[in-house]
Amino acid sequence: MFKPRKGITVEVFMRELERDPDFARRKAEREKELEKRAAESREEQAMLLRELAAVGVKVSTVWDLVNTSASYTAGLPILLGHLKRQYSDGTREGIARSLAVRATRAIGWSVLVDEFEKTEPSNTRVKDGIAVALTGASDDTVILELIELAKEKRHGDSRLLLLRGIKRSRRPEAKEAIEKLAMDPALSKEIGSWKKGSRRSE
Repeated sequence: MFKPRKGITVEVFMRELERDPDFARRKAEREKELEKRAAESREEQAMLLRELAAVGVKVSTVWDLVNTSASYTAGLPILLGHLKRQYSDGTREGIARSLAVRATRAIGWSVLVDEFEKTEPSNTRVKDGIAVALTGASDDTVILELIELAKEKRHGDSRLLLLRGIKRSRRPEAKEAIEKLAMDPALSKEIGSWKKGSRRSE
C-alpha cells in the first residue's frame, strides 16, 4: 500500500501516487469497470431513449433529465410507463428521479404511489428515487395522500424524502402532520433541523 511521506504537498503526493504500480493497476480496473457499467446502462436504456427521442427528448442516458432545466413534458408518459418495467436499480432510480417535476402529478400520480407502495425499503435506490418523484410532483391536491405515505413506517427511511413535499404545502393539514410526524423517532431529527435553521436565520 502506497503511503504519503510526511511534509509533502498534495500535488507531489498525487504525482508519486500515479507512479505507484498498484495504484495504477487499481485505477485502471476501476475505470474499466465504470466503462463496462456505462455500456450496460446504455444498452439497457436503448429502447427508452429511442422512445424519448421520438417525441423530441434527446438524451444519452435517462440521468441527463434529472438535473436539466429544459422541459421534457412530452417524455413524461414514456418515463411513467418504463418506471413499471424491470430494469436495474440504477436505471429505475434515474427514471423515478426524472419524474420529480410538477407536471407528473396530473398524469401519473397514481403510478408513483403504486410503485412506491410495492417497492421494498431494502431496495433503497429505487424507493428513494420514487420518494423524490412524489415530493417533486406533489401539490396541495394530493397532499393528504403524501401525508399518509409519510406516516406509514413500513416505508422505512425513504419517508424522510417525502417531508419536503409536506413542508412545502400551505394547507393546515400539512402543518398539523409535520407536528405529529415530529414525534416519529425516524423523522424527528430532520424536522427538528428545520426549526434550528429557522432560528439561525432570525
